[in-house]
Amino acid sequence: MAFSRGIHHLLLGTLACLLLIGLSATYWAIAGQDSLLLRDDNPRRIEAQASIQRGSIFDRHGRPLAATVNQASALQRQYPLPSTFSAVGYFSLRFGTSGAEAAFDDLLAGSSKVRTLQDFVDRRLLNRPQTGSDIRLSIDADLQDALVTSLGGSRGAAVVLNALTGEVLSLVSQPGVDANALDDDWEELVSAEGDPFFNRALQGNYQLGGASYTFLLAHAIDSGFDLSQRFPQAAAPIEFEDGMTIACLFEPESNELTLIEAYAYGCPAPFRAYFGSEAGIDMEAILKRFAFDDPIALDRFPQPAPINLPAAPSALQLTDEALELRAALGQGEPTTTPLHVAAIMSAVSTDGNLRTPFLHAATRLPGAQQWRETSADTATISIVSAETAQKLQAIMRRSWSALPLDAAGADVGAHVALSQSGDGVQLWLNGFFNHSDGTTFSFVVLLEDENLSKLLSIGQTLIKALDTS
Repeated sequence: MAFSRGIHHLLLGTLACLLLIGLSATYWAIAGQDSLLLRDDNPRRIEAQASIQRGSIFDRHGRPLAATVNQASALQRQYPLPSTFSAVGYFSLRFGTSGAEAAFDDLLAGSSKVRTLQDFVDRRLLNRPQTGSDIRLSIDADLQDALVTSLGGSRGAAVVLNALTGEVLSLVSQPGVDANALDDDWEELVSAEGDPFFNRALQGNYQLGGASYTFLLAHAIDSGFDLSQRFPQAAAPIEFEDGMTIACLFEPESNELTLIEAYAYGCPAPFRAYFGSEAGIDMEAILKRFAFDDPIALDRFPQPAPINLPAAPSALQLTDEALELRAALGQGEPTTTPLHVAAIMSAVSTDGNLRTPFLHAATRLPGAQQWRETSADTATISIVSAETAQKLQAIMRRSWSALPLDAAGADVGAHVALSQSGDGVQLWLNGFFNHSDGTTFSFVVLLEDENLSKLLSIGQTLIKALDTS
């Protein structure tokens, strides 16, 4: 009898174990398979990713920027033009993705699900790898290469937009990375001086500095202010109680300047006088008008983030009035990215309407010959009237013509500005170029801790490249 009870208990225990095994198998087969497959240490997942025939990336003219090739019986990602790293980014089985490789990963990698009969035949019967779509960016590889070469070893950023459409034609952040050597140099790159993985064009939140004078000029135009009025002591520097001093960027020919002349020389004193003499100027409202309450960013790309610059002098000792003045002169809390300023320049250079920038131009499905144009989901924001935009264009043309550059015959408007952060100095070149074919380009070049001659040299190179594009 005891023997029978033992057999009975053993049978029940065996059945219970089989039930647990069955339930566990059911869970991992149905409910838990995704979590198991998505584990980073799952060798099958890594093997599956390694076998994907990732789609290629091209520039606007069809020049290859990224491609998957078979080397030593393994698929490898290659980047023929390292200067486009700021826009294209990288793909690595070990370190993930960035840039366009990350933003459009769903297209480039293709679908992991079998969606069509042809998919079933290729991937289940013929055991062919998963294949992604090709994408074409709005980037101009020649323009990108010219800007990266011109910047050389300088730290900074450059953005060029088609002002009429919002297409991003160039997106530069220096220092950069050669994605071809990523796996070998990763440890060195992540600790490199200058943080080459930080995209200054998209993420770098910089002080506005003299770039804010454009916004004050727009306010002056709209309010009917007499722009021929001359301000005395226009070349005098402005000293704040906490030690910050801002002064003219170029030495003016006279100590009495109009706002237009002060804009060309980068002199803050006339703008301080204008800000102080005009009751009711609300700088926060002015900046909101230029979309600073909702900063411009590229969809799916890294968003603006604090940049590691030297700390500005403490503002705790300043009065509210001084803090408002500092904000008006671009040395307060408001910060911005080169992309945002380039978008503002696109509005100023056209009809006053800001068009949200975009980078993805077209997609080509696996095995297809024809490109499918992308319908960009862009927003249009009116920041100034067409009349005000035209007046700002004239002012910026005058500012450009005053620079020591060879710009004969080119329809260019630009403004040089300086911003400060502690001991650090950032130089801006913000403007537009009208091509003879009717295309209007807006651009921003920013350098960290550089001199004016370098900035102007890059500006000269940029205009020549745009003129021949």
